[in-house]
Order: sequence, then C-alpha cells, then structure tokens
Amino acid sequence: MANVANNSIAATYGGANLNEIFYEPVFRSDDLMRNYRVIPNVKHMMNVYTAASLTKIVEAYSGCSATSGANQFNIDDKVITAGRCRVALEQCTDEFFGTFIEESYRSGADVMNIEGTQLADAIVNRAVKGIASDVVRLAWGGDVAGAVAGYTAFDGWMELMKAETVLESAAAAAPAAPTAAEAILLIRQVYDNAPAALQQVASADKKMFVTPKIFNAYLASLEGTSADLALVNQVDGMQRVAFRGVEVVAMYEWATIVTDTNPDVFQSVAGADLTEGVCYCAVENLIIGSDVTDPEGSFKVFYDDLEEKMFFRGYFKLGVQYLYSSLVQWGLLI
Repeated sequence: MANVANNSIAATYGGANLNEIFYEPVFRSDDLMRNYRVIPNVKHMMNVYTAASLTKIVEAYSGCSATSGANQFNIDDKVITAGRCRVALEQCTDEFFGTFIEESYRSGADVMNIEGTQLADAIVNRAVKGIASDVVRLAWGGDVAGAVAGYTAFDGWMELMKAETVLESAAAAAPAAPTAAEAILLIRQVYDNAPAALQQVASADKKMFVTPKIFNAYLASLEGTSADLALVNQVDGMQRVAFRGVEVVAMYEWATIVTDTNPDVFQSVAGADLTEGVCYCAVENLIIGSDVTDPEGSFKVFYDDLEEKMFFRGYFKLGVQYLYSSLVQWGLLI
C-alpha cells in the first residue's frame, strides 16, 4: 500500500523554513447531529417503526354502544442495513527525510516511529476531517449495486428515495449555472409544494439541503434586499442562511458525488442527468445508524517495527434510512 502522505515539497530544505503545515480546509455539510438523527449500536440491521397519523375520530355523541368512526392507522417498519466500513492508511518515515518534517522525527532505533511527530499529527488531522466528510457523502450517495468504487458500502438516501415524488423546475439557462431567479424559484416551489405533514413541522426542525451552486445563487438573490431576514447567524465561522425560517444548507458532498459518479448526483432520485437540486426535509426523518457514536474518532494509530511503518486503522458499521415520504420533498432544476 502506498504512503498516505506524499512528499511534494519543491524547496530544498536548509533548516530555516517556517515549521508549520497549513491545512487545506475540508468543506463538509455541517455537523451530523445538527442535520440528521444519529442512532448508535447498529451492528448489522435494525428495524425502525413508524406510526401514521390518526385523524377524524372526534364526532358527535350518538350513544354508549357506538364506536368512534372507522379510521385506523398502520404501524410500519423500515430497516437500517449497516455496511462494513474501514479506514486503512499507512506511512513510511523515509518519504520526508531531508525536509523540515524530519526535525520532529525521533532519533536512533526509534527514528522510523513517527508517532507523536508533526507528520503523524498531519495525517490524523486529515483523516478525522476526511471521515466526517465521507460519512455525509456516503449517507447521501451510497449505492450497493453501483459500479463506482468508494460508494458501495451501503445504500444512501438518494438510492432509498427513488420512489419519491420529485418536483422539476424549468431553468432559463443551463442547469449547470443556475441564476439567482432560478434558485429562488426552485426553493420557493419546493417549499410551497411540500406535503402538508412537512409544512406543519416547526421551521427549526427542518432543513433545505441544496447544491452549492443553488446555495450561491440563492445568496445572490438576497443581495440588495433585506437579507437580514434570511441570515440566521454565524456558527463556527459558517454563515447560516434561511428561507422562510428554514435553514438552507449547502451540500458540498453532493458536488463530490456529481464528479465521482457521473452522470450525476440525482440519477437515483430522478433517473435523469440533472446536477442541481434541493431536498426539503425534516431533520428527524433522516437516520444515520452506526455501531460507534463517533466514526471520525474511532480509529487507532500504531507503529510496526517489522514493517517500519505507521498504520492508521478504523473499522465501523454505517447505514442510513428515512422514515416518512410525507416529510421529504425533492426539487430539481431542469
């Protein structure tokens, strides 16, 4: 297996460089606990049960022997099937001899053991953020029967939601470049045409997941207006944007899926080559099941004297499910 960190340092090390690695930001669609319902201790399969509403049971009194109406409700079940996932990385110390990173290496017989060094810290930093982003990417884009490597551990929400109703909004320009007017129209149509059950959920308990281009176009639509009504607040340096009180979340992982899976992220949903869209959903409707409470923190780092390498290993189960069709509404730009 190849090194996880490669030496692409062009400058010759003379011992007088800034001894710091600046990390490229890992863009992720926010914290899992904010946007989804996370269920721990799912080791293989877990049944989740749903109960439909019971309405129109209050009526005029007509005698002690009468029953109240004929309405009933069903208790149904869905299954979270967790797939086996792993992180398997390794690093040989030789890769960075002769660079500033060598300054943090051990000496003597332990020189090959990079545990606790700047290089090991860099790998752990990248791995933790990478796992967090991958969990969201797979939760949406996973496809067991697909042919794209890195997506076959379990079926994601897009695959599971194939049967859902999709609202399609015509674009005046190419879907790859939505205008501000097209973005606001699509978001408004998705909001207005959502099932009644979803409309009745409190705004704070719903999300409007959108592609990055739709998100940026929506921001453009706010320019020069009373945008303060749409901006929620700043949290961890990220701007929170809302539409009619519902937070709008830019799904950068969707853009990654578009690039990786070709033709597009929405094929499982709409069966068409579309790349820009919206998923309006109740937070509690989207379930992530795992056998660990924190996949991004569930890996170990160890050195093997025989191999003269550091190994980074993580193993966990992961799967997703959604509960109600009435609590989700898709919209795609065509």
